[in-house]
Amino acid sequence: MVSTTNINNRRYLGNKYRLLPFIKSVVENECEKIESIIDIFAGTGAVTSAFQDKRVITNDILYSNYICNYAWFAPERYREEMIEQLITEYNAKKTKQRNYMSIHFSDTYFSAEDCSKIGFIREDIERKYKACEISLREKAILVTSLLYAMDKIAKTCGHYDAYRKRG
Repeated sequence: MVSTTNINNRRYLGNKYRLLPFIKSVVENECEKIESIIDIFAGTGAVTSAFQDKRVITNDILYSNYICNYAWFAPERYREEMIEQLITEYNAKKTKQRNYMSIHFSDTYFSAEDCSKIGFIREDIERKYKACEISLREKAILVTSLLYAMDKIAKTCGHYDAYRKRG
């Protein structure tokens, strides 16, 4: 069984998750009978997630945010069992192959071994998508899963969290 994550588990400066009660109360009190929500600075999608009972449109300039929002909110169906199987295979993968990630980021934010695995997974997801083995939504879910996993092991994110908590 693959463990799952919540949208707010991503470490991202600027995440509006803690503002959700305020945002929801403003919308409920000031906007009658709305049917659509447009989140023009969507980031991780935390605000959008609070309005899933509405038609949602997200926008963000960062591709990593776009792909995560596509994974979370696109109406396109996906094959959950296939996703779980691929994630299980990726988690078990051992590799030391050189790839873009291992060449450019080894021993910076991630260890050389982690970089090799991250690079392999990302390239394999793209290969499967180009070969029409997975849909765009499935690609988005897999890339989002990889991004969230990378957040957990990155050597820098915790420093940002510690800095924010002191302020």
